[in-house]
Amino acid sequence: MLVCLSLFERGLSKMTTNKNKYNHLCKEQRNNIEHLISIGKDFTSIGKSINVDRTTISKEIKRNRYIKSYHFEAFDSKGIESAVNNCDRLKKPPYVCNNCPLKQYCNKHKLYYNATIAQKHSDEVLHESRIGFDITPEEIDEIERTIIPLIKDKKQSVNQVYANHSDLLCFSKTTFYNYVDNGVLSLKNYNLPKKSIYKPRKKLKDRNYKRNIMALKNRKYEDYLEFKEKHPNANTNEMDTVEGKKDGKVFLTLIIVETSFMLIRLLDKKTSNNVEIEIDKLKEKLGSKLFSKIFKIILTDNGSEFLNPTYLERDMETGRKLINIFYCHPYSSFEKAHVERNHEYIRRIFPKGYSLNNINEEQTARLQAIINNIPRDKFNGKTPYELTKEKYPELITKLNCKYIEPDEVTITRKAVLGDK
Repeated sequence: MLVCLSLFERGLSKMTTNKNKYNHLCKEQRNNIEHLISIGKDFTSIGKSINVDRTTISKEIKRNRYIKSYHFEAFDSKGIESAVNNCDRLKKPPYVCNNCPLKQYCNKHKLYYNATIAQKHSDEVLHESRIGFDITPEEIDEIERTIIPLIKDKKQSVNQVYANHSDLLCFSKTTFYNYVDNGVLSLKNYNLPKKSIYKPRKKLKDRNYKRNIMALKNRKYEDYLEFKEKHPNANTNEMDTVEGKKDGKVFLTLIIVETSFMLIRLLDKKTSNNVEIEIDKLKEKLGSKLFSKIFKIILTDNGSEFLNPTYLERDMETGRKLINIFYCHPYSSFEKAHVERNHEYIRRIFPKGYSLNNINEEQTARLQAIINNIPRDKFNGKTPYELTKEKYPELITKLNCKYIEPDEVTITRKAVLGDK
């Protein structure tokens, strides 16, 4: 009975704490929050747009804002408190500097809200809060003495022991099964006959499926064609990934259609977060103006790694839209034929199924340089590097793209890997 009371008191404590919790938000909602505070929307408007209360927005920003400083870690509470104390603007909504008109002239520590960083921070906090098991050794001993023999020796079902010993089992049956699965209790699944005969349920459709469909709104291939017709001078690019072994490193490829110049970036895994990081690096190195000029249109496929267009398209500090992302029809790789054809050069060096896990960034840069210095018949023997240097010399300089003498271009794995 004492065990039950301790669990009951803990439950009451949790219920009290829950009153102060805010709703868990998804990445798309956080993207919207970031965009809307960057264009000066108030918390009421933001809350209505993502169907949550304005107080949820306030708590979300205060909880997941970070300090941009060489003196403090991103979520250092003392650093954030210091920044707030030194700036009256940070004491009022939106509590961050995203939309502050004075930020470029301000020498104080700045606080920002970034959807990707907020999502990662929230996940880490949630994970840490769930580490360990919410049960004491004394409670386990009492259950082992009283409940476990009924199931093991007398073959009683979990439902039966719950019906007769609710004073000891003051947690849900799901929690009970979790304790069994994680070895907290001395039972095994074969001691639970009803559970052992259950077939595992088929996975439901990805909960992000509907959100992914929304990402394609006004960004389908037909919208791309319409946009091209209205903006004939807008520069077109195609984006894709090249896989090695399953669940390993991949290449992110981005080709400037006009010159067939291909940027290749190495990703640890094929995830939207890794793609966003590489696109952020491009924005930073090229600057918003040049990035927007060169990559005005990007056509890609429906891979989950590309289904965060709001983030990819915008300057997340200003909220300004820089580029336009569009998506091919499913299973229609021919709609982005330029990048697909260029992948043939990669596959000559790294055939399908070849693991990229031992490839590094320096070798990736060599691969990019080799491919971009191969002459193309359609350009009358000129190389993508030469054409891009003529058209976009700043890109070549800012990204430190390498020129290779014609007779030194070696299209072999040995040349890429740098083997002697």
